[in-house]
Amino acid sequence: MDPFARKMIQGTFVYGSVMLVMFAVLTGVYLHTRPHCSDRVVAEATSPGNQWTATVMERRCGEDAPFLTHVNLRPAGTDLQRGFFSGSATEGEVFLIDEDAANTGITLQWSASGALTIHCPHCSPDLQREKDQRWRSVTINYATP
Repeated sequence: MDPFARKMIQGTFVYGSVMLVMFAVLTGVYLHTRPHCSDRVVAEATSPGNQWTATVMERRCGEDAPFLTHVNLRPAGTDLQRGFFSGSATEGEVFLIDEDAANTGITLQWSASGALTIHCPHCSPDLQREKDQRWRSVTINYATP
């Protein structure tokens, strides 16, 4: 084979490989900066003694998707851990309901360092997906209808 033709073929493969790598990197950056789901912090409460933080968040995964309201727990002083591509904070999720935050009226109350009460006066039991009673050393009580 002609040396010039061999260099042209090698150059084509190198160029194609660089384009594929560039496409993969830019796709990853796009998916990270514009996640499919977005969580919005509605309220936060830190436990007595500053050991734990409870956060009420509202999630929506797309324009036509319903709102989800959830409560997450994490050690105080740490940031929320969101999924790299999803943008959702699911670690420490203890309560999840298929309603928006304005309709549920969720409030958080720490009665002790390890005792959290989630007040949800307008939560419909039919729409609740998750309702944990315990997370690590925290006992969770619910004041729901």
